[in-house]
Amino acid sequence: MTLYLLDTNAWIAYLKGHPRVVERAWREPRLAISAVSLGELSYGARKSAKVEANLRRVERLASLVRVLPIDERVAEAYGWLRLDLERAGRPLGANDLWIAATAKAHDLVLVSADQAFRQVPGLRLEDWTV
Repeated sequence: MTLYLLDTNAWIAYLKGHPRVVERAWREPRLAISAVSLGELSYGARKSAKVEANLRRVERLASLVRVLPIDERVAEAYGWLRLDLERAGRPLGANDLWIAATAKAHDLVLVSADQAFRQVPGLRLEDWTV
């Protein structure tokens, strides 16, 4: 059974009620979030107009899905991925690199509308917003 790692923008779409993302998320029993995306969501909640309400939504989300930490396997994948992309002249932002490394290290499908991930070799990628 496939495990899906939703990128920060996919979780934001879910939390905002994007119909396609919500429908697909309800159909897929195995969803995960990287610690990096969780941090980005926490940051976004803290700078929003409704800090407490949004923090509760992020905490609830984290309690319902698998949270994947940056561990030794992810760090190893990050090192190789960053090197490969830099050598190819296609650098990726630091947080996106960690998220892609998490997906690759655990052989997950990354769900994201971010086109930058298309340049990551061997990354299984889906966009649930289309």
